[in-house]
Amino acid sequence: MPMKRLHTQYLSDDDLSSIEETSYRLLNEVGISLQHSGATEMLHGLGCRVERGRTFIPPDVVRWGLDHVTPQKTLYSLDGRYAVPLGDGAIRFHNGGGPPFILNAETGERALATSDDLMRMTRLLDALPNVDEICVLFTPQEVPGELMSVISTAIMLRNTRKPVAGPGAENAKDANYIIEMAAACVGGREALRQRPCMTLAVSPVSPLIFTENIAAAIMAIAEAGIPFHSLPAPSLGATGPITLAGCLAQQHAEVLASLIIAAATRAGAPVMYCSRINPLDLRRAVSSWGGPEVGIASAGATQLAHRLGLCCDAYGLCTSASVLDPVFAYQRMANAMIPALAGADIMSGVGTIESGMAGCLEAAVIDDEIIGLIKHIVRGYEVSPETLAFDVMQEVIPSGGVFLSETHTVREMRKGAIWVPKLGDAPAGSSGDSRANVIGRARARVNEILRKHEVAPLPDDVQSHLDEIVARARREAIAE
Repeated sequence: MPMKRLHTQYLSDDDLSSIEETSYRLLNEVGISLQHSGATEMLHGLGCRVERGRTFIPPDVVRWGLDHVTPQKTLYSLDGRYAVPLGDGAIRFHNGGGPPFILNAETGERALATSDDLMRMTRLLDALPNVDEICVLFTPQEVPGELMSVISTAIMLRNTRKPVAGPGAENAKDANYIIEMAAACVGGREALRQRPCMTLAVSPVSPLIFTENIAAAIMAIAEAGIPFHSLPAPSLGATGPITLAGCLAQQHAEVLASLIIAAATRAGAPVMYCSRINPLDLRRAVSSWGGPEVGIASAGATQLAHRLGLCCDAYGLCTSASVLDPVFAYQRMANAMIPALAGADIMSGVGTIESGMAGCLEAAVIDDEIIGLIKHIVRGYEVSPETLAFDVMQEVIPSGGVFLSETHTVREMRKGAIWVPKLGDAPAGSSGDSRANVIGRARARVNEILRKHEVAPLPDDVQSHLDEIVARARREAIAE
């Protein structure tokens, strides 16, 4: 049975129809820059026009593509012990990915992230109860760029048993290495296809550009039969229109084009809709992921995805703050709450700060607390004879009016009637810097987890297979 959840309709049905119509016009009248000859040939065979270096996708081909993809509805754990449903009314969360820096929350200084930082962060995320899926958070800076995806994936796989998402695939070679690694963990490619423990995302280049490498990566993922996430990230006023409606229409067109390429490669390819629209800081001409437009855009994208029958991976736990301060807190909460209320199925951003340029272990622990609060708010509350509590009131009110010792009070508290914070719960009137208290508690929690939490090691043959894949990737990189 679907879970009860509060929902806010951010855009009207007429608004959504107008955005969809504009997306269809973009694909049919403006077209995409598709720079892969094989993909171009496939789409031409479906009825697309190819003129002046652009591929024009008519509405009937868009509809064909949507009819020939499969909505991803489940996240599978690496060890096969459990599955996390999607689209059941609950909201799930995963971490952000890709920062080259790690923040020291105590000093406020940042340093280049290392493989050890990635290992520690992955183990921490594995232990946090509100993190449902783990992706490669840091890009270890001591690792050669051409080996970054392969080595960071191996580190991630060795330090979690939760469902995983590989780093954004930028070419078919990296995608195939990552897929081979995931297959090694579950008993081969067919086992991975039947129970995919990993998802892979590819980002089209906004506006509407599919380079040869990007198209090849989409095709490799679809051919492998693992869930494909289209991850466009247009910036308002830079690589997309400055208006949210226009940028949503462009992003929607980019997602649709991605899904058509996946469907043409392998009918029935499992897919998810993603949104990463971000505002441009016009004072500095850089993307700023702390503005409320991130959450507002994610809310609209969630509605667009659901109209297609697809789950939505939205961005929300984000901030432009470079330290764990009040700006970090209010930007994060605002951007996450909006898509949460709009019905997002899974949300990204845990553990990242500074517009995605840095990661922080204490931030991940604070995020876990924020997620607990968000879940408490969006779940609503039950109205039933048990929660209306007339029988309890009938007995207690005439006999003194104190409910504290009642069995009903204890039972409902255990069920979560009142949200109880773990980090920000300093007693009223206590002295001291509350910011330092929260960060100090988060740091203590990080240290406790890393001291106590153990991740079961992969079997020896899987470890050896991962080592062999990394070694092969290293040899091929040297040969090139």
